[in-house]
Amino acid sequence: MRFLCEAAKPSVGDGRWSDRVLTPAAMRRALGACSQAEIEEVNQEKPRLGKLLRRMSEFSKSVKMPFEAADVDLTADDVEALEQWGALARDADGRYRMPEIYRHALGFRTQGRARVVRGL
Repeated sequence: MRFLCEAAKPSVGDGRWSDRVLTPAAMRRALGACSQAEIEEVNQEKPRLGKLLRRMSEFSKSVKMPFEAADVDLTADDVEALEQWGALARDADGRYRMPEIYRHALGFRTQGRARVVRGL
């Protein structure tokens, strides 16, 4: 719901995209705003998840997704918890990705084209 609200505001009156309700630029900006809001909520509602995400963000400048758990200093227990919360998913090759709702606010970039893994 937050995403739709954030993307709708700047889309109204944008004549470049008369065939669309939400404009591409507005959706890209909305994703960043929603990601930041999600991280703020996680820090309040799920302190352990917030702590793990903050710790992982320390590696965001040097590590790109997908990554190995060791690349971001995650233990097996950390990985299990992040997977249970839907904040981390394992690719077929054994490396990890996080959903865009977390990735944007934490500053993680992707190798190649970005993918949406899954949301909470």
